[in-house]
Parts: sequence; structure tokens; C-alpha cells
Amino acid sequence: MKKISILTSLVLGVVFIGFNQLISNPTGAPAANTGSPADGQTCASSGCHNTTTSAATNNLTTNVPTAGYTPGQSYTVTVTITGTSARKGFEVSPQNSSGTMLGTIASGTGSKIVGTKYVTHTTYKTSNPSSWTFTWTAPIKGTGTVTIYGAFVNGISNVSKQVISIQEENSVPTPPTISATNIAELSSNAANIDAIINANGRTFNASFQYKDSLSSTWNTVSAVPGTVSGNTPTNIFYTVTNLTTNAYYQYRACAWNIGDTVWGATKTFKINSGTAINENKNNLVFNVFPNPAKDLLQVDFTLSQSSNTVINLISLDGKTIRTLFDNQLVIGANTLKLNVNDCKAGVYFLQINNNNCTSYKKIIFQ
Repeated sequence: MKKISILTSLVLGVVFIGFNQLISNPTGAPAANTGSPADGQTCASSGCHNTTTSAATNNLTTNVPTAGYTPGQSYTVTVTITGTSARKGFEVSPQNSSGTMLGTIASGTGSKIVGTKYVTHTTYKTSNPSSWTFTWTAPIKGTGTVTIYGAFVNGISNVSKQVISIQEENSVPTPPTISATNIAELSSNAANIDAIINANGRTFNASFQYKDSLSSTWNTVSAVPGTVSGNTPTNIFYTVTNLTTNAYYQYRACAWNIGDTVWGATKTFKINSGTAINENKNNLVFNVFPNPAKDLLQVDFTLSQSSNTVINLISLDGKTIRTLFDNQLVIGANTLKLNVNDCKAGVYFLQINNNNCTSYKKIIFQ
């Protein structure tokens, strides 16, 4: 009886050891199992799966252009595992040969980050094929080729790995251009600063810096709009307040992202009391809708007497761009619908001249 008990214990021990060797990680692989030089192992060699590792060819793909990645841009990485209804999972990491993560990663649906630089499944899948996607944001300019390592499981005894190399784009991307910076005084202590940025087919954050000309400290503020993109010049602006009359100030515009930062020329301006366009001193109260506008602009106001009314579009530096309306209007409520679909995008003032009075309101055309 004693011999039988010992034999049974030995058999159960062997079975238990074998079970542990075959156990998988249905809720995600532990960190450092991509087969990269720094990891030195995959799920096959770490004890999770009792098998050898084969080479995969199309389990790991990206939407990075053939020309290479643009520094700071985000791309989609797709993991696809084809096979039977067995449990499938993965682990992927972008690294250099010493194990430093290149760029950043963000998990997608059905995946998670482990060990800060690895993406793995949150729950195994059995569909054929099974796929996951996550986001990789390219590193800074000058990093060079990035290698992405991946290990894939299709059942307890089928582990494969794949390595893909993604080059940095060979051509130097066109930097953004900043031009036509202007200043429009709004009152004795406020001014509107603006600039035009062309992102030249990319995406940049837009901001301003301004300071008293005697100070060494710049104030940094986000512009409106805060981002610019594409190939169409975009007008950005910011209203500076709490300025001092007759003091000199400097400002400059900036377009920046992870891969590039470009500053516009530094401009100097002076606040002159009583000489500015001041939209807050309206002699005629009027409303403008919509604002920002694109094709049609509606202007509502009430006249105390019938008179000729002229509506002009004024640039931020005080120049008349065009006359939108010039005609006699009757006493009482008036609503005008003005066609502005041929006006360039930017920030302007709408000027209304009526009964020897002039009123202003800031408007934006998209």
C-alpha cells in the first residue's frame, strides 16, 4: 500500500509540473517577453509555453508610410494572428538593442501596457483571425530606424515572433512658416496680437509670447486657434490685457510639436491712449451671428432714426478691406444678411457708421 501511495504521488507531481509548464497567460503576458535582444526571451522560453519559437512574417503591421515615420506623429500598429480556434495573445514593444523604448505607446481596445514599454492582450481571443490595434507615437527627430519586436501565441504550443524595422523619413519635412504678424490696439491697456501660420501639411500647436520691452521674462499663452494643420494659412490671435499706456511691448508667434519648433520674428508695439480701435466703446449696439462665420453674416441692430448706414470690414491694423453694405435704413429694428463667402479666413473688425457714429465688433472668418 505504501509503494502504491509513493508511485501515485510521483505521477501527480509529474502531471503538476507538466501543467505548470503548459500554463498560459489569458489576461496578458508578463513584461519582457518579446524576444528582443534586451528581453532575451519569448513566452516559449519563459516557461509559460512549453515549445520552441518559430518566425512570423505578417503578424505585425503598421500604417507608417513607405518613406518612413515623421517624428512626433502617431501611427496605428496592428497585431493579426491567424489559426484555429485556439487561444491567441501577443506582446509587442518598440526598442533599441539595449532595451530603451523608442517613442511612446498607448493601448487600444483589448490591450494594455505592462512594464511601461510593452503592449499585451487583456483577454485572449479565439476567432480566426484575431486582431488588436494600438497607437505608437514616433520619437524625436534624429532617432533613426526604430525596431518593433513582437511575440505571438496561437495555442499552448504555437509561439512565433516577428521583428519589423521602421525608418525615419529621409527627407527633411518642410517647417511651418510664420508671417504677417500684426497688432491692433483695443484700448489704453489692451491689444490684439495676431499672426499667420502655414503648417505646410503637418500639425502644430500655436502660441504667443509677449513681454514688456524692458523685461527679460516672456509670458507664454496659447493662441486662438490652439492648433494649425494642413497647407492653408491660418490666422491666429490673442488679446493681451493689463498693459500700460505709452509703454513698449514685444511679442512673437510660435508653431511647435515634438519634431519641430519655429519662432516668428519679434515685433515691438506701443500702447497709445485714445488712438485705438475700441470695440468696447460702441455708439450703436449691434449683434453679429454667427461668429466665427464662414459664408453668411447676420447683423442685428436698432436705429433711433432713419439714416444711411455703412458697414465695413476692417483689418486688425485698421485698414478697410471692403464695404459690405452702404444704403439707407429705416428707424427701428434692422436685420442685414451679408454675403462673406469670398472673405479670407482671419480675424477682423466689423465697423458700422451711422449718424456720424462709428462702432466696432471683432469677428472671425473661417
